[in-house]
Formats: sequence, structure tokens, C-alpha cells
Amino acid sequence: MNWIFKKKEIRVAPKGFYGFVYVIIDDKGIPYWGKKAFQHKRKRRLGKKARKSTRKRVVVEHKDSGWKDYWGSCKPLLEYIKKRGSTEGFQRVILKFCKDRQSLSYWETHYLFTEKAIFIDSWNGHVLRFFKGRIHE
Repeated sequence: MNWIFKKKEIRVAPKGFYGFVYVIIDDKGIPYWGKKAFQHKRKRRLGKKARKSTRKRVVVEHKDSGWKDYWGSCKPLLEYIKKRGSTEGFQRVILKFCKDRQSLSYWETHYLFTEKAIFIDSWNGHVLRFFKGRIHE
């Protein structure tokens, strides 16, 4: 199952974007909001032989984040998927593409608050430091 954005399947990361905010809706209609970057930065130390032509000691490499096969970081949701044995009936919808890390965090929080994720039946257990069941409407 691929990611959907405006009723179109997304198979390739669009150029110029850092990541996306998404909602995963399970087979019962329960949502989970989150964010995902397209790539991760990785610092790698250079050995003496590799440093002969440069003074740099560290090289920054970009690695794919595995976003195509990503099902969120929510452990209860992942356990539910594992227990069911398939993701049939689930939807993975991209809500917004973001150009940088800060925008990505802002828009994830925006959707979590506007959708009232901690007040409704959702897989999200907390928003920032606000936990489900401890805050009342």
C-alpha cells in the first residue's frame, strides 16, 4: 500500500521537500497523525587514508529514511498491525509536504491540535507534553 496525496499515489519523494505530515487510518476508522522525513543525515568519520586530500574529519551522508514502508512510531498501532497480519483496509494519507525540519514539526503539532487528537478516539497518546486522559476539554 502506497502513500496517498490528494487522491494520487506517491511513490517518489518530491524534489525540494524535507518530509511530510500524515494520517494513518486503521480498518476501524481510528486515526494516527505523525511526521516523516524523506532522508536522514548521517555523520561518518574519515580514516587517515581518506583524509589525505582534505582536512575534513567527518563527512555528512544522506540516507533514505524508509518512508515508503513506514507505518508510524506508535507501538500499539504497530502491534495491532502485526496481530492482524496485514494492513488491508488501512489508509496512509499525506496531509502536507514540508520544506524543512522546523516546518515539519510545526505542521504535525498543528494537525494534532486542530483535530483534537488527545480528546478523540485516536492512536496518538500525547501531543507535546499533553497526555491523553490528563487534560479535559
